[in-house]
Amino acid sequence: MVAMIPHSRPTLGVEEAAAAAETIMSGQISQGAKVAELEASFAAFLGLKRAVAVNSGTSALHLALLALGTRPGDEVIIPDYVCTALLNAVYYTGATPVIADVGEADGNLDCRAALRLITSKTRAVIVPHMFGNPCAGIMRFRERGIPVIEDCAQSVGAELAGCKVGTLGDLSIFSFYATKVMTCGEGGMVASNFPELTAIVADLCDYDNRNDYRPRYNYKMTDLQAAMGLVQLARLPDFIHRRREIAQRYNAGLRGLPLRLPTALPGHDSIYFRYVVRVADAESLLTHLRSSGVVAARPVFKPCHLLLGGADDCLVSLRLWLESVSLPIYPLLQNAEVDRIITTIWNYYQKDSKLDLE
Repeated sequence: MVAMIPHSRPTLGVEEAAAAAETIMSGQISQGAKVAELEASFAAFLGLKRAVAVNSGTSALHLALLALGTRPGDEVIIPDYVCTALLNAVYYTGATPVIADVGEADGNLDCRAALRLITSKTRAVIVPHMFGNPCAGIMRFRERGIPVIEDCAQSVGAELAGCKVGTLGDLSIFSFYATKVMTCGEGGMVASNFPELTAIVADLCDYDNRNDYRPRYNYKMTDLQAAMGLVQLARLPDFIHRRREIAQRYNAGLRGLPLRLPTALPGHDSIYFRYVVRVADAESLLTHLRSSGVVAARPVFKPCHLLLGGADDCLVSLRLWLESVSLPIYPLLQNAEVDRIITTIWNYYQKDSKLDLE
């Protein structure tokens, strides 16, 4: 029986196990010195003044919005082709999400379309760097006086014109979920060069034993998670290098097939959190891959406008959703497995005369 190749897999080893064990034996497993160390190390990695660790990327988004003063009656612009965490975070604040279409080349926010959605109620725009691909155009919003939250949940370590993503907006958020580029199992981070914003984030997490009571949130990261995160952060350059190696192997092996490979835009240094191809019949290819022992997936469950029952006015997003297939890509994926996936896709196009080999 052929072993299944999973779509995602965390890259964990003896170093993470040792760090977790050391923390367990110390007796300090809730928030403590390890969390503070990870916050300092992560801020230094980005070159920002402060980072605040939290328990998830969604919590990070929620706190970033609150730090900007987001409240009921406000509007927050988000792209259509994203994880529902963005919708949830906006609704948590009582604000209204305003959905913008995305770009054809990389699936990132279409900044020109988003700029047309700005009103007097616009509190912020959330700009994800989808699949590890940096999104350009952030400065256009800041020039208009619109605060920008960079959603770097999928893109830690990516660069745009030599600048790390997460350093371009007013605030940036990161996710350390199990399948992300670096992981603590669960976890997140809010980072900024504006101390007044990170001070609000930190205050909203420090919810207990306070004389100045107001509703705050139990969004804390634990030392157990942070111990793993410190190891993962040190290994991050190797993780990114391996992802790029695998992407190049896919590029070479899939060239010549009737599918669209990821576009490498000038100055956009992707970390390939996802390797997304576009095909005429995504569902058919997904079924073929799974029947051949390869778990591929749609990179986004559903566009936001479909979840909300809105009009089909995000046509690029809808097209990307219908045509996109995410292939396995993670540091533990072996070259032999990559080659097997490539061969499986070639076999798909060769059967039933899908590919003219003459």
